[in-house]
Amino acid sequence: MKTFDFTVSSVGIFLTDSQKEVLRSLSDRRLIVIFFEKINSLFPGIPFFTNVSFPENPKAEFIEANKELDFLYAVTDKLPPSISGDSDFDEAFFAYFTGISPLVSLELTDILLKRHIRYLAQYSYSENLPKGIVPYFISREFVSTLPDTVATTAHDYLMKNLNNYDVEIFFQEPDLRQYRLDFSLSDSRSLKSTEFFIEKNSRIEYKEILDTIVNNPNGFRLFPSYIEMEIYRGCESSCSFCPRQFISNDKDGAYLSLSFFEKFLKDLADTFPYPVTICFGGMGEPFLHPEIKSILNLVLNYPHLKELIIETALYKNITEEIKSLAGIGNNFQKLSLIVNLTTLNESKYKSIYQNKTSVKSILDQIALLTETIPKSNLHVQMIKMKEVEEEIESYFTHFEKLGINVILQKYNTFAGLMPEKRVSDLTPIKRDFCWHLARDLYINSDANVSICRQDPDDHIGNLKDDTIFTIWEKGMQSFSESIKGNHSKTNAPCLSCDEWYTFNA
Repeated sequence: MKTFDFTVSSVGIFLTDSQKEVLRSLSDRRLIVIFFEKINSLFPGIPFFTNVSFPENPKAEFIEANKELDFLYAVTDKLPPSISGDSDFDEAFFAYFTGISPLVSLELTDILLKRHIRYLAQYSYSENLPKGIVPYFISREFVSTLPDTVATTAHDYLMKNLNNYDVEIFFQEPDLRQYRLDFSLSDSRSLKSTEFFIEKNSRIEYKEILDTIVNNPNGFRLFPSYIEMEIYRGCESSCSFCPRQFISNDKDGAYLSLSFFEKFLKDLADTFPYPVTICFGGMGEPFLHPEIKSILNLVLNYPHLKELIIETALYKNITEEIKSLAGIGNNFQKLSLIVNLTTLNESKYKSIYQNKTSVKSILDQIALLTETIPKSNLHVQMIKMKEVEEEIESYFTHFEKLGINVILQKYNTFAGLMPEKRVSDLTPIKRDFCWHLARDLYINSDANVSICRQDPDDHIGNLKDDTIFTIWEKGMQSFSESIKGNHSKTNAPCLSCDEWYTFNA
């Protein structure tokens, strides 16, 4: 039997358009230098292929490819011919990085490589490590099976066809998947997070990351990515699942002015010039705002807007407001509407919402909206609670036939403020940190910022007096206690809340 070396033949580094954009924003190329120093140490003397030219690694061969599939085909074409002598086994494989990864672990990459070789795998990857800690190891055999029509990434394709390949899956403690870490410079958060850890220790190993986060929560809680704004306080409904029925409504009629938005968005752009999702929600109907058209136009033209979500009961006709926005260009595509419609039964609707409209009226408006808004940007939301449990299936069926997305929202007691109506309790057994303390800001109609949307009356500042940076920093102590597991010390109703694990953006 012919003997042969089953060893890595080359390194492929593919960057998406968003990763290329991040690289162009770098004033300091230190992260790239560190990355190439590490992979040159890991894989000395073998060819490197990239779809971006890097002066930091001039020996890397440039492959012009904007699509991952084209890049993978080109890299495998450059692999050496198989010498195994076995028609059923092609030993050629390469290390594959999807991004620049300065935190790549020398130790764990070596372990994964040895496992790939030991078990003659066609594809090896980590099950739980953050992106950028180890590469993939991919064989020519695997790439040759990728159809040229595949619309996903190669890894997503593998996950859907896992049983068709010899795969080595690597798991390493601690399991940090709940932190949603990414060290491949894929976006602004990934870049800022990577910079933080590199600044702490350019040779930091994976086993040190969790302690570093716990002891330095500002390296994880970098900037807000989801801002919920109660642009108008007040509503014409009296919904049984809304906390408005259990609090004072003496602030009804208050709203955030157009001039406030102009100042706020400027401060936000100057302080945190990163992609952000803005939600018009809170304890009010956004379309009752007297300046709603102007505010929508202003926010949709905010240069760092990722998405604008509007939560509406749709009892007010909003067709004209939406049509007036259609001419603003591509930013209109960033608008998403969530229609709060928990039941399709007229009598139940009257009982739950207690307003003057009807299910038929709302469905007619939804039909009109689909003529202006792409259906992918229009959602109906059903609160999963006891009153409507038996109609969940028929509700989904109705809107699936119309091609409209359904959001099945968990019932929220607002930390015990409201009666228990949950159909089931899906709260994880182990209580981890709160995602909302980590990434959200909740702004009331009087510009007060709450530490948590579950307790809107507990404020950490007012945006008419304080900068967004000052207020964001005031929330750091609460998150620090949350990530340390000191949930009774967060100054928020954490121990009575089951919303901590839900994730907005």
